[in-house]
Amino acid sequence: MRVSLNWLNEYVKIDDLSPEELADKLDLTGTAVEGIDEPAKGLDRVIVSQILKIKPHPNADKLTICEVTTGKQTLDIVCGARNMAEGDKVPLALVGAVLPGGFKIKKASLRGVESNGMLCSKTELQIGEDASGLMILPADLKVGQPLAKAMQLDDVVIELEITPNRPDCLGMIGMAREIGAILGRPYKIPEIDYRVESKEVSELVSVKIENPELCPRYAAKVITDVKIGQSPDWMKRRLIAAGVRPINNIVDITNYVLFEYCQPLHAFDYELVKDGKIVVRRANKGEKITTLDDIERSLNENNLLITDSSGPIALAGVMGGATTEVSTETKIVLLESAYFDPKNISRTSRNLGLISESSMRFERGIDPNGCAIAADRAAQLMADIAGGKVLKGTVDIYPKKINPVTINLSVDKTNQVLGTDIKNSKIEKILESLDLNISKDKSSLNVKVPTFRPDLEREIDLIEEVARLYGLNNIESTLPESSGKHGELTREQKIESRVKQLLVSTGLMEAITYSFQSKDLIAKLPVDQDVVAIANPLSEDHGVLRTTLLPGLLSTFMFNVNRGQDNVKLFELGKVFLPNSKLPKEPGKLGIIIGGSWQDKEWHQDKLSFDFYDLKGILELIFDDLKVSGYDFSPKDYQIYKQGRSASIVVGSDKAGHIGELTQKVLDVFELSKAVYYAEVDMASLMKSSSQEVAFVGVPKYPGIDLDVAILVNKEVANKDIMRAIKEAGQELLKTVRLFDLYTGKGIPDNKKSLAFSLYYQNYERTLKMEEALLQHKKVKKALEKEVSAEIR
Repeated sequence: MRVSLNWLNEYVKIDDLSPEELADKLDLTGTAVEGIDEPAKGLDRVIVSQILKIKPHPNADKLTICEVTTGKQTLDIVCGARNMAEGDKVPLALVGAVLPGGFKIKKASLRGVESNGMLCSKTELQIGEDASGLMILPADLKVGQPLAKAMQLDDVVIELEITPNRPDCLGMIGMAREIGAILGRPYKIPEIDYRVESKEVSELVSVKIENPELCPRYAAKVITDVKIGQSPDWMKRRLIAAGVRPINNIVDITNYVLFEYCQPLHAFDYELVKDGKIVVRRANKGEKITTLDDIERSLNENNLLITDSSGPIALAGVMGGATTEVSTETKIVLLESAYFDPKNISRTSRNLGLISESSMRFERGIDPNGCAIAADRAAQLMADIAGGKVLKGTVDIYPKKINPVTINLSVDKTNQVLGTDIKNSKIEKILESLDLNISKDKSSLNVKVPTFRPDLEREIDLIEEVARLYGLNNIESTLPESSGKHGELTREQKIESRVKQLLVSTGLMEAITYSFQSKDLIAKLPVDQDVVAIANPLSEDHGVLRTTLLPGLLSTFMFNVNRGQDNVKLFELGKVFLPNSKLPKEPGKLGIIIGGSWQDKEWHQDKLSFDFYDLKGILELIFDDLKVSGYDFSPKDYQIYKQGRSASIVVGSDKAGHIGELTQKVLDVFELSKAVYYAEVDMASLMKSSSQEVAFVGVPKYPGIDLDVAILVNKEVANKDIMRAIKEAGQELLKTVRLFDLYTGKGIPDNKKSLAFSLYYQNYERTLKMEEALLQHKKVKKALEKEVSAEIR
């Protein structure tokens, strides 16, 4: 927001501070100053001069020679303008002046006549758009006086970054209140006084609000006999300083009050409003309106309209309609001052690509109780500047008044939070300087918050205001009391950290993907379609919450493959969101996705591609490291995996996840052609079954013995059952079991398979004897024959 200091000084005294001093005070209290603009710097050597004589140029018909006085000397200036007369006072840029556009004035010879400066138009001085001739100055100005001072152009504009929670500071009066509180000075608002006619507004206008939830308040006034013309220079200067182009007196007044009171207004040509009937309602689907920028816009039911008996005349809170625009023919003005729902205005302006000064204020939340005073201020200015006559009263429809909220503020808590010892009286003074009404309780303050401060909702918000205006730089830095104990990670955090370490150590990289997903993408995948929808998503690509980590990891996988990364190994630890009766459940999940090869082709070996067992091995590494008891991989088909190439993961009694090779149908969604393997595990099940005690095991001192066993079993016998039989029979002496051969084919019955295992026996206390190992190995063979009907080969 651009704030003119000359304008601001009318409401609060600041002319004893330099712009830099004021900027520092604003920065220290939370209002960021983005820059300081001093447009008068380009007018340093531009003064008020008076034309004494006008002579024709001897060598050019279109030029004249103006003899002007600076009050100290007389100069000849060659000029091309024709709108001046002898005796006129005009701006003179002396030799050496550098005008706002960067143009430097030099002594020059124009068609044989020496010119000692330049007489200027408004455009050349960048204080207006009239380039038709010289700027004729008021006759009462003193000759020789700097133009900037004479015309009150010596203004300074500070550019402020107003945060979205402070809509009150988007108006000059709001900024005056803020600066008054910072400086400990009173601020004032304009006195509003105008003559009213005997005729009532209600005789000409009626207002109906069909959707009060979208328009809680709508006020209308009528001003007759207005004369459309240019605004006075003081108003134009202020609007230009604020960054707005002056148009005509009526439109300029609505903009002026917008910047003064932070209340958007709209002026209709009353004679173009059919029957004088205003209806505020939702648009019909496909309904159209041509806005002031001459663009026809198609609307939907979420858009709010201002209509008359014939149809739409304005897009509420965003832009007026072309059919009722104020023009040079306007004689009667219907003035709108309303409060619209911030969320609805925000949605409408962004959907239609129409973001204006008005919509920006409405969507942040203006003061619903400021509509009437802003309308009165505009009516006063229309009477004073446009010669209008203000009809009696206001049609003000306000079905459910929005009242100030009261917050209880504990003085003790304020000091406890801030680490200060601020007295009650000081806290009261700070809050009262912000126009907050205070009533005292025994040990607290009851603070009534006006509706122009929608950001103050809780006790902590008031504490922040106290801190801000007391001065954060005045609060001494202290260290919090400590018991000397350092914070520790929770058990869950330790497990998550360990899982990440293990996965990174195996060559995987961590991915962090969006929790928001595209509903269309989810619909293409064979996953649960019951999802949590976002009420107002940033885009259609982020319309629902994920129920699995798969879409995000597959998108990242595809991103890498498309950039030439053939071997991709990713994992993610994150939450998914499952629909529930009230709020969604948010279980933590571990997702792992791999594709490509562990090792590229070398001179001595072929490429080693990933397969199901690589991914299974990664999970087993995690489970074993975390001492997860009773985990199992059971063959099971899932829609996302190829048939016969997947398994469920059971931890204890919990169905903890799944693993498998993704189907080509899933891969086609992401335009992938090569095999991709995926697993997803529930972290809660993992943590529940993980042993908290991790005992240290030293390096064995004594050698072990390797023995092999080859068996023939039915094809349907699962490897997990064979492994379990071996481990249970091997007891404490058996340290590791490794499957090193699987064969089916020639010499093996069709319903059988041949497997060979390597078993490693070891005693940690002494050297294991061969006969002891063979005895245990014999027990293993018997167990295999009994448990899985194995034929020992």
